Amino acid sequence: MPEFSSHIQGTPSWVELSTTDDQAALAFYGAWFGWVDDLQEMGPGMYYHIQKLRGLEVAAMYQQGNEEQQQGVPPHWRTYFTVDDIAKTTEQANESGATVMFGPIEVFDAGHAAVPQDPQGAVFAMPQGKNYIGVRVKDETGAIMWTELLTNAAEDATKFYSDLLGMSSSKMPGPVDYTTLKVGGTDVAGVMAISDEMAPGPPHRMVYFGIDDVDAAASKIESLGGSIMVPPADIPDIGRFAGLKDPQGSVFFIFKPAV
Repeated sequence: MPEFSSHIQGTPSWVELSTTDDQAALAFYGAWFGWVDDLQEMGPGMYYHIQKLRGLEVAAMYQQGNEEQQQGVPPHWRTYFTVDDIAKTTEQANESGATVMFGPIEVFDAGHAAVPQDPQGAVFAMPQGKNYIGVRVKDETGAIMWTELLTNAAEDATKFYSDLLGMSSSKMPGPVDYTTLKVGGTDVAGVMAISDEMAPGPPHRMVYFGIDDVDAAASKIESLGGSIMVPPADIPDIGRFAGLKDPQGSVFFIFKPAV
């Protein structure tokens, strides 16, 4: 697969794990995806674990700080969407009904970032890169394949992200009400309404990582301390997936595209 050197506005360009046990998470995801840790010291006793495949960035993880833990924030994966003008887009997010949780801030020499909560309550992040673009590997085994928003107001959420990030959208055919968001004509993310059949919870975003064999991976999740949330299943003509939970409680999905 090609190495990415840039991401256009609206592209999911980075994912990071906030966890209560960074060492356990490193071992768990390393066993799954073969990630190699590139430890970055962010301050006294603060570390950011950049994960790499073939020496190229694919994701990151960090140990939750006291503030997150005191607020009861559960372990989770967060998705970043690249923007061209962080100040302008953050202001637009605020004017569109989002709550800007922090930012824009300068992140060392990497660039700038802001973290809004959309009007329905889902948190996401926006980077404007300087010396750092985000992932340099995606859409393959061990790398991010897809990001998906589960929300209680799918139509409103679709309009919010389309207007904010310059995305277009289209409904997928089939029995499930599912909308894809596009950047430059390419599908990059999904939006789905939270249904009565789903586990109750606030609006949130899911991350999908590529895997060679969904069933084989799901069968070993318990031996690694995790659990199955959504059993392996097929999406006709698209691929096979499963929803898993890591030992610290963060949910993620694995995906194998249809041949």
